[in-house]
Amino acid sequence: MLKIVEIAKAWIAAANPTSEQKEIAEHRISICNECPHKTYVKALNTFTCGLCGCPLQKKIFSPNPGQKACPDKRWEK
Repeated sequence: MLKIVEIAKAWIAAANPTSEQKEIAEHRISICNECPHKTYVKALNTFTCGLCGCPLQKKIFSPNPGQKACPDKRWEK
């Protein structure tokens, strides 16, 4: 999947997630919360992935399978 398509789909899903998307996102953010790459960006007042720069509140809704969505391959789903 093209990166721009992945990003667009993640932002759309984050705006109105299904129950399955919510469940996956909650699982992913629990992993991100323990990850050393989680970075706070003061200028944006949000947390991002320190490896790819994506805002975590949207990244967790990536439609890609876990291993493909997380640049550090920490997500199983």
